[in-house]
Amino acid sequence: MPLYNKLRVVILALTALFITSCIELEERIKIYPDKSGDYSLKLDMGALTQSGMDAFKPSEDILNFPKTVENAVKDVAGITDVKTISDTKKGLYQVSFHFKNHKVFKKALRQLAGMKYGFVVPKYMKVGKHRFSKKNIGPLIAKQINKQEDSPLLQDFMGVEVSSMINVKTIIETPHEVKKVKKNARAVKSDDPEIVEIKSTLKDILNGSSTGVVVKF
Repeated sequence: MPLYNKLRVVILALTALFITSCIELEERIKIYPDKSGDYSLKLDMGALTQSGMDAFKPSEDILNFPKTVENAVKDVAGITDVKTISDTKKGLYQVSFHFKNHKVFKKALRQLAGMKYGFVVPKYMKVGKHRFSKKNIGPLIAKQINKQEDSPLLQDFMGVEVSSMINVKTIIETPHEVKKVKKNARAVKSDDPEIVEIKSTLKDILNGSSTGVVVKF
């Protein structure tokens, strides 16, 4: 095979790899009738890990976030069933826990805010009898990333913006059928009538897309 053709194949393969090998960040919130809930945050870098390409590997602080969260919230009254996953081979990092109510969740966030993770926001969510609201922290995320000099999240790779390869999803499961979704054009009801999903990319959020929502059920 001529050298030009070999290089062309390599370039096309690398381009396809980075376009399809996205990082997945998923937040899942399940609300129960008594206003308690389950919360989980998952970072899935499996596609990049399996490809052997780790050019955009997050910092150790980010990769260690499951244990950081566990250590911060495990002794908060009303927070139970704290679980973590840190699987470097699969590129999977996750933390989950049960919270008694949104006030307890706020206490847990305050505990985290006392650490070095400045993006954590008190009053992140509020649970009512038939209403759930989640605060838009997009501007804070953008501010934190833009403060970092030479952040790989703001760079391009072979013409593709790295932030566009990071998919961000929020899944909200309510105790009753969802009646109305407000304050987020990207928030949609799924096939399950009790679930709302918000899908975007980090690029969308940096460009002003909201991460907040109001769900009535």
